[in-house]
Amino acid sequence: MALATSSLSRGADTGFGIPAEGLGGVTKPPRNNVPGSPAMPGALSRYSPGWPGWAAGSSHDTLRRSSATECNIWVLVPQRLVAPSDKDAAGRFTVEAERQRNDALDELATMLQSLIEDNATNISRLAERTGFKRQQVSRAVNGREVPSPDLSDALDVVLPCGGAIRRLRDAADREKRARRLGVVPPMRRPTDEYVPAAQGIVVSNDVRTIDQEVVSTNRREFAAIPALPALSALAASTRQRIETGSASDRTLDELESDVDEIAQVYGSAPHLALLGEVAGRWKQIESILDGRMSAGTRTRVTLLGGQLTYFLGRLAFNTNDFRSARRFAGLAGTYAHEIGEPVLIMSVAALQSSVAYHTQRYRQAVAALSIVRHVRHPYMDARIAAYEARAYAKMGDHDNARAALNRMEAASCSMAPMPGETPVGPAAVAMFRSGVAISLDDADMVQEWAPIAVAGYRRKGSDFTVEESQHAVMSYASSYLVGPDPEPEEAARVAMGVISTAPDALTHTVKARLRQCASSFSPTHHRLPAVASYLEACRTLPAGGTV
Repeated sequence: MALATSSLSRGADTGFGIPAEGLGGVTKPPRNNVPGSPAMPGALSRYSPGWPGWAAGSSHDTLRRSSATECNIWVLVPQRLVAPSDKDAAGRFTVEAERQRNDALDELATMLQSLIEDNATNISRLAERTGFKRQQVSRAVNGREVPSPDLSDALDVVLPCGGAIRRLRDAADREKRARRLGVVPPMRRPTDEYVPAAQGIVVSNDVRTIDQEVVSTNRREFAAIPALPALSALAASTRQRIETGSASDRTLDELESDVDEIAQVYGSAPHLALLGEVAGRWKQIESILDGRMSAGTRTRVTLLGGQLTYFLGRLAFNTNDFRSARRFAGLAGTYAHEIGEPVLIMSVAALQSSVAYHTQRYRQAVAALSIVRHVRHPYMDARIAAYEARAYAKMGDHDNARAALNRMEAASCSMAPMPGETPVGPAAVAMFRSGVAISLDDADMVQEWAPIAVAGYRRKGSDFTVEESQHAVMSYASSYLVGPDPEPEEAARVAMGVISTAPDALTHTVKARLRQCASSFSPTHHRLPAVASYLEACRTLPAGGTV
């Protein structure tokens, strides 16, 4: 049918930042003998109470392929709505239904549901592994909203599918924005009726693709599509957001320096002070990640996000908040795998193993480390081996425990602290050997290595942390309780030194060692004054840890 010319002059603005000619210059045909009025896409008319002859939300148009061109150009045609159905009496989708429709989102939801079934998982587990809220994951899986880029990337990691989730998510986002502008995305039908393929479109198995031989012939026709000016304005706006919305190099330089400083002082600074420093920068990075940015900037920001999230997880672990520690570790792992940074990947695995170890899930502690067995870095290799040794020892696997201790010592280093776990140097080697020896019930090994560990931490080298130096002292105290001639009063005196030096700054792992030592005293030891004082001090320790 013929389309009348819009009453808007060429170059006039619609009020939405889109030129009038960008809307096709069409006039709404008469309805019920009422003269026509300027037409506009339904997605825009709903928000234009001042548009002549239109009532808010009164869109009655649907979109059809124009027969006047061999390209898939979609124009507005009149169609009466049959509420509340999404289709009219002729079976065509209404404009409002077209605006809400999202074929790519439906395809994404179908794929996610299939992947969940194939991987024998569920929405709750996905939420835990990705670090996102269950409601966010549920809405994505059920096709109720387009997931965020970060959630899509996280799902791509835990449901490996070669990036297909992110690609479909981006397609769904483009389709959503296009339909809001009243534009039907290319190659997608707005109705269920069949329309023959235009010249240059090849149909195979109901899939339409472009015949490259006629692309150049159709370029001018595609350039004439009325929606293209609106889409090109959107492209210009997107480019501007990418160029101006990213954090400046100076800001990222400062944040990277901050993270390096946090790594340097983490082992000795009060956790309460660190929590404020880390949390503030983490929120800043998360805000930056929500915006558009170049690929190079995103890599830097993602690494910073992963490192700060890891430190939050470690702080949560130190305060006995395992739920938060797991959540932060899950998100940090997503960031780490996205950029493939080995120190961060291995540090996150070590944190997850620690949570499992300190909740007596020793097989899970080993499994968390085995997942990153293919990842190697001289800064982290010894730490991974040390954590394997302590878990194997608790499982009663003495051979594997001793083999892991040997790997730890061979891989130990004296590197400066990096964002992630603390390196394992000479003092940490002795601390882990003496601690694992207690689980192995090897008195000679405990008595050999515990004094070395205590002396090593007194030098405060690169592997120094207050927490692990206290573990070394507790191993030294335990060395007086093993063997044929125990010295309970000396053991109590040494352990009491840990409580008295920093009673308000003890982590939950150190408190666990203090209570473990207390349980090692026999009933006859309880009558000794030093032991009785120590046991009373242990009873007054608050549960968990402190920040």
